[in-house]
Amino acid sequence: MYRRRALGRSTAALFLLVLAGCSSSVDGSATAPLATVDTNPPSVIRTTTPSTPPVTTTQAPTTTTTSSTAPTTTSKAPPTADASAYEGQPGFYFFTSPSGKFECAIVVTETSVAGCHGDFPPTAPRVEGSGAPGSTVAPNTVELTAGSPARFLSSGDPRFHRFDGPARALAYGETLAVPGSGESNGLSCRVDEKAGVSCRDQVGHGFTVSDSAFRLE
Repeated sequence: MYRRRALGRSTAALFLLVLAGCSSSVDGSATAPLATVDTNPPSVIRTTTPSTPPVTTTQAPTTTTTSSTAPTTTSKAPPTADASAYEGQPGFYFFTSPSGKFECAIVVTETSVAGCHGDFPPTAPRVEGSGAPGSTVAPNTVELTAGSPARFLSSGDPRFHRFDGPARALAYGETLAVPGSGESNGLSCRVDEKAGVSCRDQVGHGFTVSDSAFRLE
């Protein structure tokens, strides 16, 4: 009986001690640590991937080069007359201009000579008269000896006239060519409707005559 009372008193005393401890915690004798509240939360860092500008591809304009080929111009050689159709006696080739104003011939003997008789222009130089030394007259002949310059002269003998028949007309634009007795003394003649009769040798000498103009070379 006594033991029970003593145990009850001990329990009561322990209870009082616990209450006293709690009372001390409440009135501030022992302060429990306060929780820390962070009112500035860390900023959220957003990583932005830089945008790549679109690649613009510019296509160079296509240049088309057109190669134009100039048309080929073929220069045709002037038509050549058949020399045998103009031959009189051997070595003599007679012809006239289509207008009939000039009688001409190519003569190939020991030398090669071409010439004409006709109506020369009044500007042609006067020459020594045939059979009249010291006098000057209008020329009645133009003559080219292969290898020498052409010249006007007065002929008593019309050597470029065909006596055995009419001479054949040399068509405009055709060339009558006769080889010389040597390698470089051939002669050729042609008739142009405007320029008149022209004869040339192989070294650059020649003449061109009409009833209004002339050129000697």
